[in-house]
Amino acid sequence: MAGKKVTGLLLSLVLIAGFTLAGCAGNNGNTAAPTEKAGESTTAPAATKEATGTEAGGTEAPDALPPVELSLYLPGGPDKDVASVEQEINAYLKDKINATLKINQLSWDKPADKVNLMIQSGEVFDMVYTWNFMTNAAKGAYLPLEELLDTYAKETKAQINPAYLQAATVNGHLYAVPTEKELGQSVGFAFDKAIVDKYGFDVNSLQKLEDIEPMLKTIKEKEPALSPLFMNHTDSLHWFTAYPDSEDLDGSNDIPTLLDYKTMKVFNEYDTPAMTERLKLIRSWYEAGYINKNGATDKTELKDAVKSGKAWFVYGNMNPTSTNDWTRLAEKPMIIKTLLPVQVSTKSLQGSMLAISRTSKNPERAMMFMNLIHTDPVLYNLLTFGIEGKHYKKLENNTVEFIADSGYNSVSSWMIGNVLLNYLNKDEDPKRVQLYTDWNKNSNISPVIGFVFDSTKVQSQIGALINITKQYKNTLFSGEKDPEPVLKEMNSKLKAAGLDAVITEIQSQLDAFLAAK
Repeated sequence: MAGKKVTGLLLSLVLIAGFTLAGCAGNNGNTAAPTEKAGESTTAPAATKEATGTEAGGTEAPDALPPVELSLYLPGGPDKDVASVEQEINAYLKDKINATLKINQLSWDKPADKVNLMIQSGEVFDMVYTWNFMTNAAKGAYLPLEELLDTYAKETKAQINPAYLQAATVNGHLYAVPTEKELGQSVGFAFDKAIVDKYGFDVNSLQKLEDIEPMLKTIKEKEPALSPLFMNHTDSLHWFTAYPDSEDLDGSNDIPTLLDYKTMKVFNEYDTPAMTERLKLIRSWYEAGYINKNGATDKTELKDAVKSGKAWFVYGNMNPTSTNDWTRLAEKPMIIKTLLPVQVSTKSLQGSMLAISRTSKNPERAMMFMNLIHTDPVLYNLLTFGIEGKHYKKLENNTVEFIADSGYNSVSSWMIGNVLLNYLNKDEDPKRVQLYTDWNKNSNISPVIGFVFDSTKVQSQIGALINITKQYKNTLFSGEKDPEPVLKEMNSKLKAAGLDAVITEIQSQLDAFLAAK
């Protein structure tokens, strides 16, 4: 791995600003067309006062603020009990910023596509989880936030790691407020602990994806009700890259443009022997009956597959508190095993962020709300855990126990705000802060940290490439077909759609970035 261990400036940032806990936290006309390009606009909403004359900061005189409703779009759910949580949140927010909140949960069935349609149609909304962040920022879908952050979220700006804000900056403008969580990302598994214990699986022995095969064989032979390896149309083994010494520079996962750390060259990972071998392995698992036959199209979310007894593990991005997250989502004890090294990259820093829509009618109040979810534990736990006694039981020392089938469990702490404001799950390691510190200290730093690709010049090619990748990815990663002829056909289409031009543009910007370091 060419990435260096955490040293120097970034280590200082980790230790000084990484996860500091702290206490708490308009103009309505800035609704330029969503097609305005990032970097061309300097129309950040006036960071002065709202029309009522409240002081900067927005929380000194909430009664003086006109009431507004803020819309928030997040992944997951929809939870059947979200309305009751909104009611509790709104009672609390009235005394804070005189606002109400409408939580719009987008199921994991292509939520990015739904948000893209909202953006393209100019739909009015306030805050959104940033799927396809760099593409949408470059298209002008989000408001620049520098002045809003300075005026209405001073506490958040003071506590958040500056590296996060750097990663959310495109062409000199900050377009999102990142979630305060771990700096680096890794991928791995979350296993149903009861199954692991039943068969004595040593999950800590797993070092690479191939190592899970004996476990799949055991489940196939002894647990006919379980899918040894459950897949759906949005989650597959694409999470586990065939190139650990690389980085997805565009951040989309849907444009085949990896950076090889050894050569610092951008390449198409679908046109390599390593990818072919990885897909052949998955194909062999499919033919052995380890993968569900409808894996390319099944719409069951992984958490629901484990919860209902279809599956015994999930996979994807993991973090220091994933045990807590997956235990809550699957509603049964889960244990975690990460595989790849924890890597800090621009993409990992962009992993979870909230942006304010260009069409928002209340960007100042939206920023006040965003400041609260970074600094106010009452609001944060209401939003992420729901209502005490209804969705969870409060134990001692800020520890909770989730209530099964409570009707509200899809808003996870990694999505928004400051994760260290979260209550501890009773099964969670109480040394949460130390876990995060260790996780960050043991992370590898990308050699191109801070590089943000500006896709403006190749937007049309990128759109075509995304469509082609989506057309083939599920088929390839579900093992449904022999990968070699499918790869040949896919790569031919990618080339015709302008992949070489996109690679050239990324490489050019990257070379300029490295030359300027």
